Amino acid sequence: MNRIIPWRGDRLPHLNTGGPVTERRISSTPRLSGAFVLAAATALLLSSCASSEESATGDALAGVSGPVGTQTDAGEPVSGGTLSFGSLALPATLDPARTMATGSTGGTEMAAIYDVLVRFDGQGGEFEPQLAEDLTVSEDGKTWTLTLRDGVTFSNGESLDAEAVRWSIDRYVANRGPDSQLWKNAVSSISAPDDSTVIFELSTPWATFPNMLAMGPGMIVAAQSDGAENFTPIGAGPFVLESNKPNEQIQLERREGYWGGDAKLDGIRFLPSAGGQQQLDMFNTGQLEMFFTVEAGIVADVVEAGNPGYLNVMNAGNDVLINNAEGRPGSDLRVRQALIKAVDPVAFDERTQDGIGRPSVALFSEASRWNTGAPASKYDPEGARSLLAEAKADGYDGKITFTTRQAPEAQARALAIQAMLNSVGFDAEVEFLNSTSDIIRVINVEKNYDLGQSALSIRDSAPFLKLYSVFHSNSTGNASGYSNPAMDELLGTLQKAGTPEEIQSAIDDIESLATDTVPTLPLAAQDNLVVWQPEVQGASHSFADIMLLDEVWLS
Repeated sequence: MNRIIPWRGDRLPHLNTGGPVTERRISSTPRLSGAFVLAAATALLLSSCASSEESATGDALAGVSGPVGTQTDAGEPVSGGTLSFGSLALPATLDPARTMATGSTGGTEMAAIYDVLVRFDGQGGEFEPQLAEDLTVSEDGKTWTLTLRDGVTFSNGESLDAEAVRWSIDRYVANRGPDSQLWKNAVSSISAPDDSTVIFELSTPWATFPNMLAMGPGMIVAAQSDGAENFTPIGAGPFVLESNKPNEQIQLERREGYWGGDAKLDGIRFLPSAGGQQQLDMFNTGQLEMFFTVEAGIVADVVEAGNPGYLNVMNAGNDVLINNAEGRPGSDLRVRQALIKAVDPVAFDERTQDGIGRPSVALFSEASRWNTGAPASKYDPEGARSLLAEAKADGYDGKITFTTRQAPEAQARALAIQAMLNSVGFDAEVEFLNSTSDIIRVINVEKNYDLGQSALSIRDSAPFLKLYSVFHSNSTGNASGYSNPAMDELLGTLQKAGTPEEIQSAIDDIESLATDTVPTLPLAAQDNLVVWQPEVQGASHSFADIMLLDEVWLS
C-alpha cells in the first residue's frame, strides 16, 4: 500500500505518474508531499492543469479560487467571545437530510453542530479526515473503508461509532436528503464490521466519493435526534444549539467533550442577510465578524480592502431555473429556447452588477477549466420573438412568472429579466418571497414556479456531482423536472471518465445537449466569498464553501 495525498477538492488534482498504486488513503497521520493518485482501474482525474489552477491572493478577482487578503498571526489562542456570522440565508431546519449542506444554504451552521467525516483543506488543496481518522479505497475503486477515531461522542453522551455512522447515512438516504438518489444508485451497501470501521461498497467506481462525506451524508446525527414529532439537532460537533428563531437568528454555544478539544469561542450567532450592502455595513461597523456574500460589487470591495477570506468562482453560479414540468410554460422547448435568446447576459451584468460580473449562458464559462467553447451569449431577440410566436400559435398565452427573494439585489435581477422577457413578447411577472428559505421551499420542495432564482454552482473539481443533481431524471435535487435519457447516459459517462480527455469529451457532449434542450438558463459564473475580520483566527474553509469553526478564536 502506498500513502498518497488526497485529490484537490476546489482545484484540480494532479496525476502522479510515478508508478502503480494499489490503495488510496486519506489519513490523519502527517501527509506526504505529492499529488493524488488512484489505481488505473479507478480511472481518476486530471493531470494537465496545475499551472492554470494555482491558488492566488493578489489577483483573486481574475477567476482563481483560493484565500484572499492577509491573515495576521495573533499569537497563542485565547478563549471567550461570541462570533457573529452573516449567513446568506438561515436554514429552515438544521436536519442535514432536509437542508442542502453548502455554505450558502446552512452547511456552516450544521457543520458546527455535527462536524463532518472528511474536510477539504482549501489552502493545501487536499481532503483530510475530520471526525474520521482514515479513508482508503480499493484497487478497483469500488470499496471505500472509513476508520473512525476512538472515543468520539455526540453532545448527548452517546458514542459515535460505526453503527451510528451507518444509521445516520441510512436515515439520510431514507429521508431523501440532497443527492441521496445519487448515493442510492452508486452505493450498493454500507457495513459496520466493528465499532471503528465503516465499509462502503459502490456499484461503480466513483473517484470523487469523498465529496459526499464532506457534505450532508458526512454530517452524522445521533439516533436521539429523531423524536416522535420534532427533529432535535444532536451531533458530535464543537457546538450545540441554544436557540433557533426562524429567519431571525440561530444561536449556538460551546459544548464540552468535543473530540478535537473544546472550542475557544463561547458561542456563534448566525444572522440572515437582507442584502450584501447591509452585510458589508454591519461588517464595517463591527456587528459581524464573518459573512458570506455572492454579490460581485461587495466581493470586489472586500477583496480590494485586503480583508482575509476565501473566494470560490462557481460555474453557472447565477442561474434562472426553468420549470420543465407538464403544464408549465417551460415544458415547451420553443419557450425555453425563446427565454435564452431573450436574455442578454452582458446587459444583465451591467444592470445588476455594474459590469464587473462574469456573464455567460454556458454551463462552463471561460473562467472554467472545462470551458467547451460554447458561446457566452445567445442573445437573439428576433429569434426569441419568432419562437414565442410559434408557441402562442399553439395556444400559449405568453404569461410567465419569475420567483425570487425580496432583497435589493434580487429585485434588480428580477426587474432586468422581466424587462428583457417582456420586450420580446412575454407577459412576465415577478413573485417576491421573504427569504431564501422560502425560495428553497417553493422551488426545490413544492416546485410551484415557472422561473426561479437559482445557482447551479458547478465546481470544476467535481462537475459530476452537481450536474447529476440538477439534470439527472432520478435526482432528488432536480427541481426543474428536466428529464432526458440522453442526458442521463452522458452523466453516467462523466462519472466513469478517467482521463482529462474523457472528462472533457463528456462535458462537451453535456454542454452541447444543454444548448439544444435548454434545461436551465445560466446567467453568469459567480464569486462566492466568505470574509472575516483580522481578529478572527483559525477559520477553515471546506468543500462546498462550508466553514469549519471548531478552531476559531478572537484575538
